[in-house]
Order: sequence, then structure tokens, then C-alpha cells
Amino acid sequence: MTTARPLTNHPRLRPRLASAVVALILITPVALAAQPLTAKPLPAPVQSQAPGIRPLGRGRQTVWGIRVYDATLWVVGDRFTPVQPHALDVESGRSVSADTMVNNAMDEMRRLKLGDASQLASWRLEMRRLIPNLNSGDQVVVFCPSEEKTLTYYNGRIQGEVDDATLCSAIMNIWLHPASQNQALRKSLLAH
Repeated sequence: MTTARPLTNHPRLRPRLASAVVALILITPVALAAQPLTAKPLPAPVQSQAPGIRPLGRGRQTVWGIRVYDATLWVVGDRFTPVQPHALDVESGRSVSADTMVNNAMDEMRRLKLGDASQLASWRLEMRRLIPNLNSGDQVVVFCPSEEKTLTYYNGRIQGEVDDATLCSAIMNIWLHPASQNQALRKSLLAH
């Protein structure tokens, strides 16, 4: 009776096994980033305040193949119009602090020249109140029911409300401005 040799002792299989391991290592981040992009439902109060709201576009932000977040732009009608109710749904792919999110948002607002020093300071204070620390899988919805109000929801519950005609537009421009840093995500959200 002959005994079987382990696969690793076969000289011709070693290079193939090594190639398979390398391929698996290279493909895994892509596979993780390529999970299906299906939007979570919006909180019931958003749906009731904006009848007919629907997802326009969806995209994923990744860094080195690792999912940072998925985002969905929800609109009333066939396209994004800032005067119609709209929402941005961000679903976190990892844990991130509120400070990191607010600081990144403020950096982008400054880069895009969205407001003066006074507005930026005001928006920073409001966003610190509206944006919580996130864990992987958490959902934050920024809802603009009108041009003068911004509401945020965290995992389906109201997180805060701001009466400021400029805040919602500034937040949306982080993703939707023509000079936004992530043009691929912008195009996905706007369904271009």
C-alpha cells in the first residue's frame, strides 16, 4: 500500500499553489469592495415627508480596495434638483469617529470654497451636533426636505435638525459639486 504525499510535497504543484495564494491575496480586497450596492431603506419620517423619494444613484468609496462607505442619493423626480426634497444616505464600511468625518467634510468645503470663515465655523458646530461616531454597517441619512432645513438620521432615528438655508447645500456639495474630489462617486450618485 502506498501512502499519499501531501500536496505541498509535489514539486510541480508548488508554483501553482503559490500562484493561487497570491491571486487570492490580490483578489480578496476587490471582492470585499465589490459587495453588491443595495441601499438600505430610508427612515419612515423621510419617506413620509418626501412622497415618491427614490434612489437616483449609488456608489462606493474605497481606499486601497477596502470599503470606506457606500452612498446613495435619493431624489423626488427624475433627477437631482436642490429645490426638491432629497437625501444622501451614507452606510459606513468601517468604524470612524465623528471628528474625522467633520474634519474631512470641513477640509473639502474649504477646498471647494463653499463658504466664508463665519459660515464654515457655523457649519462645523452644527455638523458636530449632527454627526455621530460610526461603526461598520451604521447608516447616516442627511435629509433636505426644503432649502432651509437639514435633518440627519442615525440608524433610522432622528439625530438632529438645523434651520440654516446654507448647510444642506454645503453638505451635499461635498459629494455633488462639479469639482468634488471623487468624480467617479459623484457620477454614480448623479447617475451620469
